[in-house]
Amino acid sequence: MPTPQLETVQVPVTRTALLAHHGPVGAPHGWLALHGLDQRAATFAAPFARIAGASGRRVLAPEGLSRHILDTRTDATGACWTTIPDRPVDMVDVMAWLDTAAARLDAEAGGGARVLLGFSQGSIMAARWAVARERVWDAVLIWGGAIPRGVDPRALAARSKTGRVELVVGTRDQFATPERRAAMQAALAEAQVPVRVTTFDGGHRLDDATLAALAAELEA
Repeated sequence: MPTPQLETVQVPVTRTALLAHHGPVGAPHGWLALHGLDQRAATFAAPFARIAGASGRRVLAPEGLSRHILDTRTDATGACWTTIPDRPVDMVDVMAWLDTAAARLDAEAGGGARVLLGFSQGSIMAARWAVARERVWDAVLIWGGAIPRGVDPRALAARSKTGRVELVVGTRDQFATPERRAAMQAALAEAQVPVRVTTFDGGHRLDDATLAALAAELEA
């Protein structure tokens, strides 16, 4: 008797996602910030409190839909945007979630600048989502990350009113090594894509002073 084969099917369900935010509803400028691998939105969004509030910015930080235990002793939990085996279906769900978050940002912020920031793994998701949509941002910031394979850097630059790819990286970032940065800049130059690299003295993290300076410049 033949052994029955196991089959799996994909079943759409309704999810409840998490969203961290800073700044008053009705602030003129709006930022959408995507966290990195194993981070939680609330922790990642903490530095944005210093550029929100009285500065006139509404900052929304959606959390990735894939959550997992990092340490069973403490129940510390992290989140990510996609997993490799399930990336195609993860992308459908996450892009719909980011569409919802962007619509909420437009409803909660005024008619000022709109900035999309992706950090680490969040920069990969931000790039993929940006080029998959027709929306043009005042700036798309790739912070401590890279432009993923399959994303045309020219299309990414076209999603930003700056007309260029904006890279932000710490000079001591253990993942964005000088060799990797040089290779990315060479690839962008070969594709004839304008690029600006903003650096700060630090590692794989956000930087308060750099964040504040970029916010003031991009919203001017």
